[in-house]
This record gives sequence, structure tokens and C-alpha cells, in this order.
Amino acid sequence: MTSPLVSVVMPSFNQAEFLEASINSVLSQDYAHLELIVADGGSTDGSVTLLQRIAAKDKRLRWFSGPDKGPADAINQALAQVRGVVIGWLNSDDLYTPGAIQRAVLALQDQPELVMVYGHGRHVDGAGQMLADYPTRRPPQPVETFALSCFICQPTVFFRRSMYVLLGPLDETLKTSFDFDYWLRAFKVFNTRIGFVDALQAYSRLHDACITVQQRRTVALEGVQLLSQHLGKASGHWLLGYRDELLSGKAVLPAGFSVEQELAAVLKEAESCFDQAERKQLAQQLGVNQ
Repeated sequence: MTSPLVSVVMPSFNQAEFLEASINSVLSQDYAHLELIVADGGSTDGSVTLLQRIAAKDKRLRWFSGPDKGPADAINQALAQVRGVVIGWLNSDDLYTPGAIQRAVLALQDQPELVMVYGHGRHVDGAGQMLADYPTRRPPQPVETFALSCFICQPTVFFRRSMYVLLGPLDETLKTSFDFDYWLRAFKVFNTRIGFVDALQAYSRLHDACITVQQRRTVALEGVQLLSQHLGKASGHWLLGYRDELLSGKAVLPAGFSVEQELAAVLKEAESCFDQAERKQLAQQLGVNQ
């Protein structure tokens, strides 16, 4: 079989602590026909020096550095430069497992009708210690399954460039859930053409500075809004999950707000996603006055 060029895009901003390990997890793959494009947002923590050093030794690494409008914009800039026919997307604090690219390419070659594959993921902490397996659901899945949760671990995904051409770029208005939006779009258009790699494909890192930890409010609100937009109906459990995170200390309460005040404000922002009966029931579950 031919070995198609695989392009891996990697957004990064002040992630020097994790960046080299993430890059090495790509360049050390047993699949050599690849390029890595790092979109650096103008880092000031030594990331640029690190990129210069690695690129001088391995020409498969291409990178650029400068201000961007956020991670979705950085990824879109990198996607616009890909030369490969298969695309991977790895954040600069995440890691591929050995053989991940080879397994994805073989899956796409074995089933030419597929436009995208994903696999098992596992959360690790800042030190690389195992936390828990990502709650993945195998395809086929109806797009409505996303109402329960995002069941795709983002760094495990590889897709054909043709899918990117047809779906277009990531939505840069989204601050945290641009990947969730992309999977919703993909499943709506290509539901029967999405496959699975039955292997641990990537480690997704959870640490104090990552979007997943820092912006729990935005994650919940964007999740509700995207479900309403794509499915015509949102699921209140996303806001209930945010309540639980506030009560457990996993989410940071805005200064000057009580938990009840914050939940009332969040429900107000999301009210257009629910009908009157749903809003009333959700307010009761959240413990806020309407």
C-alpha cells in the first residue's frame, strides 16, 4: 500500500512545559511520512527557541509564531497550510501513543469510504500520571448521542482532507467547544462514514492551565448552545454538571457570586435553548429562583 502524507496540526501558546513531549510523540511515530505544523500564538516562555531547535534537526516540523484570536483560529491557520491527505490534530499538551498514526492510516485504507476515525483516549495529569479512560462511545452512533456527552476524545481523531474541505474551518466564535461543534457537524453529514480504531490512540492531559479545567462555565454554556443549534434541543445535564463542579470546587466561582447567583446567571444565558417547562424544571434542579 502507498503511505499517504499525514499532516498533524498543533496549536500552542506558552506550553513549553509540555510542548517538546507532544512534538516527540508525533515525530517518533513509526509512520515516517508525516509533517507536523505547530501554530504558536506568540509564546514568551521559551517555546519559540524550542521549536527552532527541533525544526533544525527534523524538517518534518514546520511552525509559525504570532498573535492569534484563540485556539480555533490557530488551528484554522495550521489547517490552511496542510499538504497531507490525512489530518491529525494534537494539542501541545497532549500525546500520541506509539503507532497511533499507522493504525489510523491503516483503518482509513482498509475502509476507503471512511472520512474520519477516532479511538480510545486516556486522561493524564500534568506529570503524565494516569487519571481515567476517556468515556468513548464507538460508532455507529446517531448524532443525538452527543446530547449525553462528547464521546470523542479529540486527539484520537484523524480525518481525510476531503472532510475538512467539505465541512470548512472550525468555528472561531467558540472559545472551548470548537472540537465538539466539529464532531457534531461531521456526524450530521457523514454519520455512516466514521470509523473506529480499537486501540489507545492518545493521552489527553488535564492540568490547571488547560481549557478543559479553566473554562468550565464556557464549556457548559457552549455545549448547551451547540446541542440546541445542531439538534434543535439542548440537554440540561450540562448545566447540572457545572453545578456539581462548582459545589466540588472543580469549577471556579466568579468573584462576588454565590453558587445560586452564578447558576441563575448561567441559566439566564442559556434560556433560549429550553422551552418554558424545561427552564422551570431545570431551575428547580439547579436550586435557583425564576
